Amino acid sequence: FFCGVMVGHSIDPAEELVIKANAFFEKRDLKNAKETWERALEIQMGEVGNDIAVSDTLDSIARVLFFEGNYSECLEKLNVVLGIRLEKLGEKHVETAQTYKYIGHVFQEVGDDKRAEEMYRKALDIKLEVLTEDDSELKELYDMIALTLKRQGKLSEATKMNKLVLAKLLQMHGEDHPNVVMSYNAIAGLLIGQNRLDDAIQMLDRAIEICNRLQRLGDFDMNTLAGTLYNKAMALRQQGNFEDSADLFTKVLTIQLDTVGEMDLNTADTYQDLSGVYAEQGRLEDGVNALNKALEIRRKMLGDDHPKTKRLVQWLSITPNIEANNKAQALNDQGVALAAEGDSEKAIQLFQEALHTFQEAFSDHPKIPAVYESISALKADQGLLEDAVAASAEALKYRRRTLGDDHADTKRRMEAHRSLLKRLLENRS
Repeated sequence: FFCGVMVGHSIDPAEELVIKANAFFEKRDLKNAKETWERALEIQMGEVGNDIAVSDTLDSIARVLFFEGNYSECLEKLNVVLGIRLEKLGEKHVETAQTYKYIGHVFQEVGDDKRAEEMYRKALDIKLEVLTEDDSELKELYDMIALTLKRQGKLSEATKMNKLVLAKLLQMHGEDHPNVVMSYNAIAGLLIGQNRLDDAIQMLDRAIEICNRLQRLGDFDMNTLAGTLYNKAMALRQQGNFEDSADLFTKVLTIQLDTVGEMDLNTADTYQDLSGVYAEQGRLEDGVNALNKALEIRRKMLGDDHPKTKRLVQWLSITPNIEANNKAQALNDQGVALAAEGDSEKAIQLFQEALHTFQEAFSDHPKIPAVYESISALKADQGLLEDAVAASAEALKYRRRTLGDDHADTKRRMEAHRSLLKRLLENRS
């Protein structure tokens, strides 16, 4: 999501390295790209009055760190870039706005949607002053703000934002425009989140009709259609219509393989979602095959240490024990329902049974920390703070081991654990 800056003048040693690094990055050779940009940065740091070039190279290194899943160091680099651009270019500059947007992407990736929204709004405020109303950058920022609002549970605000975008697009372009299709998709996503699946599918069918008209006119990006079919497949899956959902995911894959190719992260996402539908149909072998394809892509594109790759390895470890997984999940769901009804004792008993089933069948299961957290919350509500802290510690230990300290889930658990410890110490005193 970052863009390197090229300047048209005679090439000095640092700029020559930047060009080589860009070429490495285009080939997804992240290791050599990063090392080459770092060599360029060493030269640039020794040159007086070269702050903008330094900020551009730091921006590029941050790009690699983002793809590697090293969000903490990525954010550190971007904050340096922001400081330089604020000093040299000022607040009301398009490059400053871009940096706010990139920082927003990092916050969003680690699950800090409130701070992501703040960064996106800063970028939007600047771009509304320096760009024309029909600039695609504005639509992207409106969409990203709406997404962060949705993820914070502010569905009415998110819907309002998306409808504002749609109204502006219809006024500028009429209905037959790719950006209108994407806006329909965004609103449909909110409807899916509210379980208004029929309304969502109706809106997505309208978007598919526009795609078909645009396709007949030529010069149409088939990935716009793929994204719409993908969303409809997700809605059908949520309705329990697994056969039609699988058919649509297969169509999406056909388009992606023809356009972006197999080694693309969006293709990996589709393989993963298709594997889930296959599993729900009882086609476990097909599901495992699809999940392995997703893992192969993620390993090549992101590496073995990326959080998304690690999570996929965990899910593949579950598939041979699907019966135990389903039993444990059912116990957990019953526990959640009883907890909502206020029957804490029975809920805790079911959570403990779910935990035992998960741990007996799997060395590591992604649901285990969530069950510990549910037990911890109920124990805390009962005033059994020592038991609550013990369960919270188990959840934190798991998340640190499987996700790392920089992951948003780990950070949230750390904060909750500190709060419990504080309550326990105050209670003892």
